[in-house]
Amino acid sequence: MELPQGHSAYVQPPVTAGEFIGKYFAQDSLEFLRWAARYFRDDNVTLCVLLYLMGSQEVGGHVELKQVDIAEALEMDPAQVSRAQTKLKRLGLAYSPKKGSIQLQPAATLRGGLKAVDKPIRGAAKRQVKVHVDQLSLLNELVVDEDVPEEFKKMALPGARLPEPRKTRRRKAPQKQNPEA
Repeated sequence: MELPQGHSAYVQPPVTAGEFIGKYFAQDSLEFLRWAARYFRDDNVTLCVLLYLMGSQEVGGHVELKQVDIAEALEMDPAQVSRAQTKLKRLGLAYSPKKGSIQLQPAATLRGGLKAVDKPIRGAAKRQVKVHVDQLSLLNELVVDEDVPEEFKKMALPGARLPEPRKTRRRKAPQKQNPEA
């Protein structure tokens, strides 16, 4: 293959994930996973919804599920799922580009692989081609998209910080009563 002067190319095997359960792979920030375990330690509903969304995402981080479907799968009330998704959106970890669709924060968790996209072809309308989802390109697209909420954009920027978990009071062990008193 001849390349223009000054250009280089490399050959990359197709993205596969045959060794993973479910045959997919995901990029998850280890810091994010540790943070979520601490932040939602007293909110199992939101933690369960977050994990379910992470496991349900398509290549690129999109989740095409209705709240009622998530609620049914987790045996929860749809109102609980709605509240959990609202929390995740407020934190900049998700947003809804349209009804029934959630985009997860690629800086925290991203389903990798090849995604089918419509590509304009000269002399023809469009043709579907498979492209590799690049995390940085996806983050850049989201940051410049006017429809993406500011909370989500802030979390997508380099150096973003996850909010500190609330401190909870530790319960004191009950003191033994002196039976002789």
